[in-house]
Amino acid sequence: MSSRKRVRRPWKEELKDIFDLHASERRGIGLLLLLCAVAAGWVLYEQRIAPDIVRDRAAFELAVRASLGSPGATGQRSDLQGIDAEVILFNFDPNGLPVEQWTALGLNERQAAAIHRYEERGGRFRLKRDLAKMRVVDPELFARWEPYILLPDTISVPEQGERPRFAERDRDHDRWRDSSARRFTDHRERPASATVEVNTADTSRLVQVRGIGPAFARAITRYRDRLGGFYSLDQLAEVRILSDKPDAVAALRDRLLLDTLMVRKLPINTMTAEDLGPHPYAGWKVAKALVAYRQHHGLFRTVADIKGCALVTDSVYRKLAPYLSAE
Repeated sequence: MSSRKRVRRPWKEELKDIFDLHASERRGIGLLLLLCAVAAGWVLYEQRIAPDIVRDRAAFELAVRASLGSPGATGQRSDLQGIDAEVILFNFDPNGLPVEQWTALGLNERQAAAIHRYEERGGRFRLKRDLAKMRVVDPELFARWEPYILLPDTISVPEQGERPRFAERDRDHDRWRDSSARRFTDHRERPASATVEVNTADTSRLVQVRGIGPAFARAITRYRDRLGGFYSLDQLAEVRILSDKPDAVAALRDRLLLDTLMVRKLPINTMTAEDLGPHPYAGWKVAKALVAYRQHHGLFRTVADIKGCALVTDSVYRKLAPYLSAE
């Protein structure tokens, strides 16, 4: 019996049979390949492109703040991170702090390296305000750190025969005695419990009050100017940098004086919406509504007449009335 030899087809013919698909099958495979390409493109964007965009945007925002002259964005400190960036707060001693912890607190590696170079040259932080003197530390960022810094606010002069607690850390006692004597002299020149009238004081006067640093002083004067003056020391709690520090606000009530005659009042019968709109207690909606109410009903006889305006609620009236005048 003769056997037939099977003829092997050329591989090109077999390959054609494999890819000889129905039109619907070809469309399905094409759609699958398109989805795979989209997924790969998304992964590439997230891993390679998006981080660069975020960094470029942060650098752009920092450059804009520097060009506008915003606090902490001067030419000498153009590499500062944005204060709104994520900051992890924890109790810390700035002396010998690792780079990783400085970056968690909001600095970048370059700024942390600058602090380490200062320490390598013999620098040391003895008081909280010593850290604020570093050029790489933004004042607003320092204000957020201040409650967590494990250093004293001031150094009291030791009694005769009492050994200062940090003298053991210095090998050269004479050098410590000279430098600490200068600090004690500076400390005595600044009253420990200065009392200042908050509606007329500038920042240089406010920093003489115990518990008020440069960042607190700037924030208080900025908010005071927006209000037109404080009529109650309780309003200090509305200052953004003090809003989460009730203990600091309570302490400042005992160290500040308040002259309510210095409150700047707006004449409700002649003011425009542009005059009242920027006020923190009014806003543009209330300002426009009051001007429209006055134009429709006539001049206000008393400040209490503004309650006739639908947008002036009881809470708005209580806060806004001390800043208005019907004269």
